[in-house]
Amino acid sequence: MLLLRGNVALLAVLFALYLQTSHAATNNRYIAMGNLQTVIHGETLFSTDIDPDRKVTGFLWCQVREGTIHYKPTWARFVRIRDKKEFPADIAPDNKAYLHFGQSKADAAGKYRCEVKIPDSSIITGNMFAYSHPIVKNNESWPLTASTTEPFTVLAEAVYASPDTTARIPCPIIGYPEPNIIWFRNDFPLELEGRVSFDQANGVLSIENVKEEDAGTYRCEGTNQFPVQIDGPEQQFIVKLKQELKIGGEQLRLDAPARHHPHHPHPPVYHYLRMQQCAKYKADQYNVADRERALHNDQVPLKNSV
Repeated sequence: MLLLRGNVALLAVLFALYLQTSHAATNNRYIAMGNLQTVIHGETLFSTDIDPDRKVTGFLWCQVREGTIHYKPTWARFVRIRDKKEFPADIAPDNKAYLHFGQSKADAAGKYRCEVKIPDSSIITGNMFAYSHPIVKNNESWPLTASTTEPFTVLAEAVYASPDTTARIPCPIIGYPEPNIIWFRNDFPLELEGRVSFDQANGVLSIENVKEEDAGTYRCEGTNQFPVQIDGPEQQFIVKLKQELKIGGEQLRLDAPARHHPHHPHPPVYHYLRMQQCAKYKADQYNVADRERALHNDQVPLKNSV
């Protein structure tokens, strides 16, 4: 799953976090410290491809420092940015607030904000990341298998469409950072133009007014990049989903997930784990220069911006 991106030297960029209270707009006395990141040890290639005995994912922790003083939080929580879901923090005797992931899956990945209240009622915040390599989101009603001959490749059942209708081919790939998706037909790059479009929010490729010549083997590939260790090199991860489009004959499976059915009028939005609603991971959002994860240890200042 790992494709080494390169040994890039990372620069330490320090960010002071601003005091957030009802009576003061900013104050740079306090800094939120934390381990910045963890990596989700969930699925291998797709949602139902999971080992119940897999190793436990690590945790995120943060604490507030003023100079050499580490304050014990009086209250703390973590907020997942993409859906605003709140998680109470575990406050330990070491004065750190923890978010434990346990045996989480890829849909728990994303950007998190740590919020810590100290004795003077100041609330200090900082951002952290739970990374996940790309996986294909499925359920028991949409059976998938892992290819035994092609690495990182998932095989789905054929998709059927009648001539002159709109064919819809699912590609629900999730991960964090949000995977970049590209398409191939019969192993050649597929141009998304004219009758062919890809709705990444719903994970569906649409081919309007489908013709016999549109039949073939379609493959979508999702890739993302992140450091497995703080101050480590970027590594690239990939998953591929392959399925055949057949024109005429059987109809699309009626028991497939509703979001993949061509007659579903309003398919639910897939919550691709976005940062700033971008269409794909962009290096300028939290890149080598701006990634606040250096100092060659597991304790770094956290950036306070969403």
